Amino acid sequence: MTPTVPYRFAIALFAEDQTSLGTFAVEHDWEPVCEWTRLHYQRRGELPLDGDDGASVHPHWDASLGEPWCSGYRVEMARNGQPPLAFRFPNSHFRDVASMAASSLVESGRLTAGERYSYVLVAYPEPAAPPEPGGLRVTNASPRMPARPASIADYLRRSSPQGEVDPGDMPVFVAPQVLEDAARQTRACEGTETGSILIGSLWRDEQSHELFAEVTAQIPAEHTAGTNVKLTFTPKTWSAASAALQLRGRGEIPIGYMHSHPVRTWCKDKKCTPESQKSCRLARDFFSADDVTVMRAAFPRAYCVAMVANDTAFTDLTFSMFGNRQGLIQPRGFYLLEESSHGA
Repeated sequence: MTPTVPYRFAIALFAEDQTSLGTFAVEHDWEPVCEWTRLHYQRRGELPLDGDDGASVHPHWDASLGEPWCSGYRVEMARNGQPPLAFRFPNSHFRDVASMAASSLVESGRLTAGERYSYVLVAYPEPAAPPEPGGLRVTNASPRMPARPASIADYLRRSSPQGEVDPGDMPVFVAPQVLEDAARQTRACEGTETGSILIGSLWRDEQSHELFAEVTAQIPAEHTAGTNVKLTFTPKTWSAASAALQLRGRGEIPIGYMHSHPVRTWCKDKKCTPESQKSCRLARDFFSADDVTVMRAAFPRAYCVAMVANDTAFTDLTFSMFGNRQGLIQPRGFYLLEESSHGA
Protein backbone atom coordinates (compact mmCIF):
# COMPACT_ATOMS: atom_id res chain seq x y z
CA MET A 1 0.00 0.00 0.00
CA THR A 2 1.75 3.15 -1.22
CA PRO A 3 0.27 6.15 0.61
CA THR A 4 -0.04 9.75 -0.51
CA VAL A 5 2.09 12.04 1.67
CA PRO A 6 1.35 15.71 0.84
CA TYR A 7 3.75 17.00 3.51
CA ARG A 8 7.48 16.95 4.19
CA PHE A 9 8.16 15.82 7.73
CA ALA A 10 11.24 16.67 9.79
CA ILE A 11 12.54 16.43 13.35
CA ALA A 12 13.52 19.62 15.21
CA LEU A 13 16.08 18.94 17.96
CA PHE A 14 16.61 21.09 21.05
CA ALA A 15 19.28 21.09 23.76
CA GLU A 16 18.30 20.79 27.42
CA ASP A 17 18.15 24.62 27.66
CA GLN A 18 15.82 24.62 24.62
CA THR A 19 18.51 25.97 22.29
CA SER A 20 17.80 24.84 18.74
CA LEU A 21 20.15 22.12 17.45
CA GLY A 22 18.75 22.09 13.93
CA THR A 23 16.11 20.39 11.83
CA PHE A 24 16.59 16.98 10.23
CA ALA A 25 14.55 15.57 7.36
CA VAL A 26 12.52 12.43 8.04
CA GLU A 27 12.84 9.58 5.55
CA HIS A 28 10.11 7.32 6.85
CA ASP A 29 8.55 4.09 5.63
CA TRP A 30 4.84 4.89 5.92
CA GLU A 31 3.50 1.60 4.58
CA PRO A 32 3.50 -0.35 7.90
CA VAL A 33 1.28 2.24 9.61
CA CYS A 34 -1.00 2.37 6.59
CA GLU A 35 -1.26 -1.43 6.51
CA TRP A 36 -2.03 -1.49 10.21
CA THR A 37 -4.66 1.26 9.92
CA ARG A 38 -6.37 -0.56 7.08
CA LEU A 39 -6.47 -3.81 9.08
CA HIS A 40 -7.68 -1.94 12.18
CA TYR A 41 -10.79 -0.70 10.39
CA GLN A 42 -11.34 -3.95 8.51
CA ARG A 43 -11.45 -5.73 11.88
CA ARG A 44 -14.22 -3.34 12.95
CA GLY A 45 -16.18 -3.89 9.73
CA GLU A 46 -15.71 -0.26 8.70
CA LEU A 47 -13.59 -1.01 5.62
CA PRO A 48 -14.31 -3.75 3.08
CA LEU A 49 -11.91 -6.66 2.63
CA ASP A 50 -11.63 -5.85 -1.06
CA GLY A 51 -10.96 -2.50 -2.66
CA ASP A 52 -8.66 0.26 -1.53
CA ASP A 53 -9.51 3.88 -2.20
CA GLY A 54 -6.11 4.93 -0.93
CA ALA A 55 -4.25 5.97 2.20
CA SER A 56 -2.72 9.34 3.00
CA VAL A 57 -0.51 10.69 5.80
CA HIS A 58 -1.15 14.08 7.41
CA PRO A 59 0.32 16.05 10.33
CA HIS A 60 -1.68 16.45 13.52
CA TRP A 61 -0.96 20.05 14.45
CA ASP A 62 -0.06 20.93 18.03
CA ALA A 63 -3.09 22.57 19.65
CA SER A 64 -0.97 25.29 21.33
CA LEU A 65 1.79 26.00 18.82
CA GLY A 66 0.00 25.35 15.53
CA GLU A 67 1.79 24.84 12.21
CA PRO A 68 4.44 23.59 11.54
CA TRP A 69 4.64 21.95 15.00
CA CYS A 70 3.01 18.54 15.30
CA SER A 71 1.76 16.56 18.27
CA GLY A 72 1.74 13.48 16.04
CA TYR A 73 0.46 12.45 12.66
CA ARG A 74 -2.55 10.61 11.31
CA VAL A 75 -3.22 8.09 8.58
CA GLU A 76 -6.45 8.59 6.63
CA MET A 77 -8.15 5.74 4.78
CA ALA A 78 -10.33 7.02 1.95
CA ARG A 79 -13.80 5.56 1.43
CA ASN A 80 -15.87 5.81 -1.71
CA GLY A 81 -18.63 8.36 -1.11
CA GLN A 82 -17.96 8.59 2.64
CA PRO A 83 -15.68 10.64 4.91
CA PRO A 84 -12.24 9.09 5.41
CA LEU A 85 -11.38 7.03 8.47
CA ALA A 86 -8.36 8.28 10.43
CA PHE A 87 -6.04 6.94 13.11
CA ARG A 88 -3.60 9.12 15.03
CA PHE A 89 0.01 8.10 15.77
CA PRO A 90 2.42 9.66 18.30
CA ASN A 91 5.68 11.54 17.77
CA SER A 92 7.46 8.66 19.52
CA HIS A 93 7.45 6.80 16.20
CA PHE A 94 10.39 9.04 15.28
CA ARG A 95 12.49 8.33 18.36
CA ASP A 96 15.05 6.40 16.28
CA VAL A 97 15.28 9.26 13.77
CA ALA A 98 15.93 11.70 16.61
CA SER A 99 18.54 9.36 18.11
CA MET A 100 20.42 9.14 14.80
CA ALA A 101 20.29 12.93 14.43
CA ALA A 102 21.63 13.34 17.97
CA SER A 103 24.46 10.91 17.21
CA SER A 104 25.48 13.02 14.21
CA LEU A 105 25.51 16.09 16.47
CA VAL A 106 27.75 14.28 18.96
CA GLU A 107 30.16 13.41 16.13
CA SER A 108 30.26 17.05 15.02
CA GLY A 109 30.82 18.28 18.58
CA ARG A 110 27.55 20.21 18.84
CA LEU A 111 26.22 17.81 21.46
CA THR A 112 28.05 16.01 24.24
CA ALA A 113 27.66 12.24 24.57
CA GLY A 114 24.98 11.60 27.17
CA GLU A 115 23.66 15.16 27.05
CA ARG A 116 19.89 15.40 27.26
CA TYR A 117 17.91 16.67 24.29
CA SER A 118 14.30 16.83 23.12
CA TYR A 119 12.67 16.67 19.71
CA VAL A 120 9.47 17.79 18.00
CA LEU A 121 7.93 16.68 14.72
CA VAL A 122 7.38 19.44 12.17
CA ALA A 123 5.70 19.34 8.77
CA TYR A 124 5.53 21.56 5.69
CA PRO A 125 3.28 21.26 2.62
CA GLU A 126 4.90 19.30 -0.18
CA PRO A 127 4.88 21.19 -3.50
CA ALA A 128 2.36 19.65 -5.86
CA ALA A 129 3.95 17.27 -8.36
CA PRO A 130 3.42 18.07 -12.04
CA PRO A 131 0.79 15.89 -13.76
CA GLU A 132 2.00 12.72 -15.47
CA PRO A 133 2.34 12.99 -19.28
CA GLY A 134 -0.82 11.74 -20.91
CA GLY A 135 -2.87 12.16 -17.75
CA LEU A 136 -1.93 8.78 -16.25
CA ARG A 137 -3.75 8.25 -12.95
CA VAL A 138 -2.10 5.96 -10.40
CA THR A 139 -4.31 4.15 -7.88
CA ASN A 140 -3.64 1.70 -5.07
CA ALA A 141 -4.33 -1.95 -5.81
CA SER A 142 -3.91 -3.79 -2.53
CA PRO A 143 -5.06 -7.40 -2.89
CA ARG A 144 -8.32 -8.54 -1.32
CA MET A 145 -7.85 -10.04 2.11
CA PRO A 146 -8.54 -13.77 1.63
CA ALA A 147 -10.68 -14.22 4.76
CA ARG A 148 -13.38 -16.88 5.05
CA PRO A 149 -16.21 -17.12 7.60
CA ALA A 150 -15.60 -18.89 10.94
CA SER A 151 -16.59 -18.52 14.58
CA ILE A 152 -13.96 -16.87 16.77
CA ALA A 153 -15.87 -18.06 19.84
CA ASP A 154 -15.26 -21.64 18.74
CA TYR A 155 -11.53 -20.97 18.37
CA LEU A 156 -11.30 -19.27 21.75
CA ARG A 157 -13.12 -22.17 23.40
CA ARG A 158 -10.55 -24.62 22.03
CA SER A 159 -7.37 -22.68 22.78
CA SER A 160 -5.31 -21.12 25.56
CA PRO A 161 -3.48 -17.77 25.53
CA GLN A 162 0.31 -17.76 25.29
CA GLY A 163 2.20 -14.68 26.43
CA GLU A 164 0.50 -11.29 26.77
CA VAL A 165 -2.51 -11.13 24.47
CA ASP A 166 -3.27 -7.48 23.63
CA PRO A 167 -6.89 -6.85 22.55
CA GLY A 168 -5.57 -4.36 20.01
CA ASP A 169 -3.75 -7.14 18.14
CA MET A 170 -5.55 -9.31 15.62
CA PRO A 171 -5.99 -12.76 17.27
CA VAL A 172 -3.64 -15.47 15.98
CA PHE A 173 -4.27 -19.16 16.69
CA VAL A 174 -1.45 -21.69 16.32
CA ALA A 175 -1.85 -25.44 15.88
CA PRO A 176 0.24 -27.43 18.41
CA GLN A 177 1.91 -29.37 15.59
CA VAL A 178 3.48 -26.11 14.40
CA LEU A 179 5.34 -25.65 17.69
CA GLU A 180 6.28 -29.34 17.81
CA ASP A 181 7.74 -29.21 14.30
CA ALA A 182 9.54 -25.92 15.03
CA ALA A 183 11.04 -27.37 18.23
CA ARG A 184 12.20 -30.49 16.43
CA GLN A 185 13.81 -28.44 13.66
CA THR A 186 15.47 -26.09 16.17
CA ARG A 187 16.99 -28.94 18.21
CA ALA A 188 18.23 -30.66 15.06
CA CYS A 189 20.15 -27.47 14.17
CA GLU A 190 21.36 -26.69 17.69
CA GLY A 191 23.86 -23.84 17.68
CA THR A 192 22.79 -22.62 14.22
CA GLU A 193 19.82 -20.48 13.29
CA THR A 194 17.17 -22.25 11.24
CA GLY A 195 13.77 -21.20 9.98
CA SER A 196 10.50 -21.96 8.26
CA ILE A 197 7.53 -20.32 6.54
CA LEU A 198 4.34 -20.20 8.60
CA ILE A 199 1.23 -20.96 6.57
CA GLY A 200 -2.45 -21.04 7.38
CA SER A 201 -5.76 -19.26 6.90
CA LEU A 202 -7.48 -15.97 7.60
CA TRP A 203 -10.98 -16.09 9.06
CA ARG A 204 -13.70 -13.55 9.76
CA ASP A 205 -16.33 -13.83 12.47
CA GLU A 206 -19.63 -12.93 10.85
CA GLN A 207 -21.16 -11.55 14.05
CA SER A 208 -18.35 -9.33 15.37
CA HIS A 209 -16.56 -8.73 12.01
CA GLU A 210 -13.32 -9.63 13.84
CA LEU A 211 -10.55 -10.96 11.64
CA PHE A 212 -8.22 -13.66 12.94
CA ALA A 213 -5.50 -15.94 11.63
CA GLU A 214 -4.82 -19.63 12.10
CA VAL A 215 -1.29 -20.98 11.61
CA THR A 216 -1.86 -24.55 10.49
CA ALA A 217 1.65 -25.68 9.51
CA GLN A 218 5.20 -24.63 8.83
CA ILE A 219 7.29 -25.29 5.73
CA PRO A 220 11.00 -25.69 6.55
CA ALA A 221 12.97 -22.92 4.82
CA GLU A 222 15.25 -24.58 2.30
CA HIS A 223 18.24 -23.01 0.54
CA THR A 224 19.06 -20.76 3.51
CA ALA A 225 22.46 -19.87 4.97
CA GLY A 226 22.50 -20.10 8.76
CA THR A 227 25.15 -19.24 11.32
CA ASN A 228 24.91 -18.99 15.09
CA VAL A 229 23.85 -15.32 14.80
CA LYS A 230 22.04 -14.97 11.48
CA LEU A 231 19.74 -16.73 9.04
CA THR A 232 19.79 -15.59 5.42
CA PHE A 233 16.88 -16.36 3.10
CA THR A 234 17.54 -16.61 -0.65
CA PRO A 235 15.28 -16.36 -3.72
CA LYS A 236 15.33 -20.18 -3.89
CA THR A 237 13.91 -20.26 -0.36
CA TRP A 238 10.76 -18.44 -1.40
CA SER A 239 10.40 -20.43 -4.64
CA ALA A 240 10.65 -23.75 -2.78
CA ALA A 241 8.15 -22.62 -0.13
CA SER A 242 5.69 -21.46 -2.79
CA ALA A 243 5.95 -24.81 -4.58
CA ALA A 244 5.41 -26.72 -1.32
CA LEU A 245 2.38 -24.57 -0.50
CA GLN A 246 0.81 -25.37 -3.87
CA LEU A 247 1.49 -29.08 -3.46
CA ARG A 248 -0.40 -29.09 -0.15
CA GLY A 249 -3.48 -27.88 -2.03
CA ARG A 250 -5.40 -26.81 1.09
CA GLY A 251 -6.00 -23.17 0.22
CA GLU A 252 -3.48 -21.96 2.80
CA ILE A 253 -1.58 -18.69 2.49
CA PRO A 254 1.74 -17.44 3.95
CA ILE A 255 1.08 -16.01 7.43
CA GLY A 256 4.67 -15.24 8.42
CA TYR A 257 7.91 -16.97 9.29
CA MET A 258 9.70 -18.72 12.16
CA HIS A 259 13.37 -18.72 13.00
CA SER A 260 15.42 -19.92 15.95
CA HIS A 261 17.68 -18.04 18.32
CA PRO A 262 20.45 -20.32 19.68
CA VAL A 263 20.68 -18.30 22.88
CA ARG A 264 22.57 -21.02 24.75
CA THR A 265 25.36 -20.76 22.16
CA TRP A 266 25.42 -16.95 22.40
CA CYS A 267 25.67 -17.14 26.20
CA LYS A 268 28.37 -19.81 26.04
CA ASP A 269 30.46 -17.68 23.68
CA LYS A 270 30.09 -14.68 26.01
CA LYS A 271 30.69 -16.84 29.11
CA CYS A 272 27.47 -15.59 30.72
CA THR A 273 26.58 -16.94 34.15
CA PRO A 274 23.34 -18.95 34.57
CA GLU A 275 21.82 -16.11 36.61
CA SER A 276 22.65 -13.46 34.02
CA GLN A 277 21.17 -15.67 31.30
CA LYS A 278 17.79 -15.73 33.06
CA SER A 279 17.52 -11.93 32.98
CA CYS A 280 19.07 -11.42 29.53
CA ARG A 281 16.81 -9.72 27.00
CA LEU A 282 18.13 -12.07 24.30
CA ALA A 283 16.48 -15.04 26.02
CA ARG A 284 12.95 -13.97 25.08
CA ASP A 285 11.12 -11.37 23.01
CA PHE A 286 14.26 -10.36 21.10
CA PHE A 287 13.78 -9.36 17.46
CA SER A 288 16.80 -7.88 15.70
CA ALA A 289 16.96 -5.20 13.01
CA ASP A 290 17.71 -7.97 10.48
CA ASP A 291 14.59 -9.82 11.64
CA VAL A 292 12.52 -6.68 11.11
CA THR A 293 13.97 -6.30 7.60
CA VAL A 294 12.89 -9.83 6.66
CA MET A 295 9.43 -9.17 8.08
CA ARG A 296 9.06 -5.89 6.22
CA ALA A 297 10.30 -7.26 2.88
CA ALA A 298 8.68 -10.72 2.80
CA PHE A 299 5.61 -10.36 5.04
CA PRO A 300 4.43 -6.73 4.83
CA ARG A 301 0.71 -7.28 5.44
CA ALA A 302 -0.44 -6.20 8.89
CA TYR A 303 -1.88 -9.64 9.66
CA CYS A 304 1.52 -11.34 9.21
CA VAL A 305 3.49 -12.53 12.23
CA ALA A 306 6.94 -13.83 13.08
CA MET A 307 7.73 -16.53 15.62
CA VAL A 308 11.06 -17.06 17.37
CA ALA A 309 12.12 -20.34 18.97
CA ASN A 310 14.31 -19.42 21.95
CA ASP A 311 16.83 -22.16 22.73
CA THR A 312 18.23 -21.33 26.17
CA ALA A 313 20.37 -23.28 28.65
CA PHE A 314 18.19 -22.61 31.72
CA THR A 315 14.75 -23.73 30.49
CA ASP A 316 13.00 -25.78 27.83
CA LEU A 317 12.50 -24.28 24.39
CA THR A 318 10.16 -21.26 24.43
CA PHE A 319 8.37 -19.39 21.66
CA SER A 320 7.90 -15.65 21.16
CA MET A 321 5.63 -14.04 18.59
CA PHE A 322 5.99 -10.62 16.95
CA GLY A 323 3.68 -8.58 14.75
CA ASN A 324 2.70 -5.17 13.44
CA ARG A 325 1.22 -3.06 16.23
CA GLN A 326 0.40 0.47 15.10
CA GLY A 327 3.12 0.31 12.45
CA LEU A 328 5.91 -1.05 14.69
CA ILE A 329 7.06 -4.66 15.04
CA GLN A 330 6.31 -5.53 18.66
CA PRO A 331 6.19 -8.66 20.86
CA ARG A 332 2.67 -10.03 21.02
CA GLY A 333 0.75 -12.99 22.39
CA PHE A 334 -1.10 -15.76 20.57
CA TYR A 335 -3.50 -18.63 21.23
CA LEU A 336 -2.40 -22.26 21.21
CA LEU A 337 -5.09 -24.54 19.83
CA GLU A 338 -5.85 -27.92 21.36
CA GLU A 339 -5.66 -29.35 17.85
CA SER A 340 -5.63 -28.19 14.25
CA SER A 341 -9.09 -27.19 13.06
CA HIS A 342 -8.89 -25.78 9.51
CA GLY A 343 -11.87 -23.55 10.16
CA ALA A 344 -14.07 -26.19 11.75
